Amino acid sequence: MRVFYLIAALSLGAAAFAQRSFQAINLRGGTGTSTYAGDFNGASFAAAASEVRGHAASSIGFQFQSRWELTLGLAYGSIYALSTEGVNGFSGIDVRSNYLQPSLRIQNYSMPYGRYWKRNGTVPYWFGQISGIVSQSSYNTTVPYPGDTEFHEGSNFSPAYGGGIGVVHRLSEHWSWFVEGALQNLPGDRLEGFERPNQEGGDLLLQLRLGAQYAIYTWD
Repeated sequence: MRVFYLIAALSLGAAAFAQRSFQAINLRGGTGTSTYAGDFNGASFAAAASEVRGHAASSIGFQFQSRWELTLGLAYGSIYALSTEGVNGFSGIDVRSNYLQPSLRIQNYSMPYGRYWKRNGTVPYWFGQISGIVSQSSYNTTVPYPGDTEFHEGSNFSPAYGGGIGVVHRLSEHWSWFVEGALQNLPGDRLEGFERPNQEGGDLLLQLRLGAQYAIYTWD
């Protein structure tokens, strides 16, 4: 009889623990702004602040622990810059690029977050991210370009790496909203679509977005 009670107690304990699984599938979607610092605005975000464009993003994440999540994402957006001060030999030439960005990120919540952590209704987080950016650029053909300009027509690929910070706030057991910012480094000048020899190279892409998150708990 004692063995029976012991087995029953262990079974109930295991069931209770299973019911309190901390794992979840998080579906996210959001919109925001994107801008960049590169050769055509003096690598200055201050100069690019008035030239922001829009983007949209969605992702699916696996929260495998109360503070850790692995996420696959996809973003689509555009950048713009107008070189009005003769930066790197360019004057009056505008940069217009649309981009598609698949990404992989690892995210860490500063406090446990999920259905069993109701006290932590608002939680900051940080993340590291790697991605590949496929972009297409259009060119202003009404102004002269320096003779040594190299154009990258069609689709161009740029690797990107970086990270960001954000805040998530729970609205209900399943729904949350979030706001976040990501800063990424892109080696080369493929995002801009054209370049000149001996440029410093490399661009920085900044994205800010606001969105919603829906949690699907993997064991109810």
